This record gives sequence, structure tokens and C-alpha cells, in this order.
Amino acid sequence: MNTGDINLTRDAIVAAIAKALPELKDCQAHGGRFDLQELKRWSRRAPAVLVAAVQIPEAARNRVNQVTVRWVAYVVASDAPGVSRDVIALDYTEALLRCIKDNRWGLDNTQRPENVAAENLYSGPADRQGIALWAVSWQQALTLRATDISDLADFAIYSATHQVGDGPDTESYTEIPTGNEET
Repeated sequence: MNTGDINLTRDAIVAAIAKALPELKDCQAHGGRFDLQELKRWSRRAPAVLVAAVQIPEAARNRVNQVTVRWVAYVVASDAPGVSRDVIALDYTEALLRCIKDNRWGLDNTQRPENVAAENLYSGPADRQGIALWAVSWQQALTLRATDISDLADFAIYSATHQVGDGPDTESYTEIPTGNEET
């Protein structure tokens, strides 16, 4: 399956972070921001890092195929024996800052990260759930390679994980008719 450069970059970021921080319980791509219920679900997999493309402020005016993507790596931490969640979150945040600095993720179409920053996303409800949350953000320019739209895969399968109430995660899997089915 051919996929776009932004998605390929996100996958490369996730792989690099997972390699740099092998003690994480989970490191994966994420769709974006999330609410307290989803955060509770992720706390069971803490410490975790979730990487999301959250904004493309604008395409470069002087280079047709260049965009700048604002990335966020969310650090989700919970208490561990002898170590509080805020200490764990700070340690992973610091490690991410070192990992992101000057990293082009092994790709030839990305520029060095800019405007690298970290923000404590503390909230009373998250704290009452035993969760510490930080966001490490940066902007990174990348050149989009020419893609023939006919090379893109059909959106034919939907797969997701959901949590209903305080119950266990449930999986959804649906094949979506594309109109190209043989009869």
C-alpha cells in the first residue's frame, strides 16, 4: 500500500522514539488530542508516548511541495513503585527533547525540527485518575513527493479500539463496500 509522506514521517518518528526509549510500555501513532476517558485507557499502558500530527499551519509559498507539520508527542505516565508519575513524565519528556533535537528520522525529505517545546498538561481530573501528561511539540518541514492519486489505497477497512464505561477495550473491524466488488 502506498501512503502519504506525512504518514510515513509519523511512522518514522514513532519507530525512532520506540528505539530510543525501549522501556516504554507503548509508543504509537495517535489521531490527535484526546479526552479524559481515552486518557484513562492509555494510563493502563503507561508509560506511553503517542505521536500525532496536529496541524499543518500552511504550505510553503516558495516551494510548492513543502509543508510544515506541527507534531506532538504526548507522554502519559502513572505512578510506579517508588517513583511518582510526575517524575516519570518529566524524565520521558526530557528524553524526548533530546531525541527530537536535530532528528530527521532517517528521511531525506524532512528538515530539522524547529520550535521544540514541552508543556505540562496537568489537570485536576487527570491527577485524580493517577495520570501525568506532558506534550512535547515541534514543527518540521517536509517535502511531499509526487503521488498519483490512483496509487492511493481505497478506504475499505475500518479498525478501531474503543472503551465503553469502565469495561475492557473492545475492537471494531468493518469492511466498507467500495463499489468495486466482484459480483
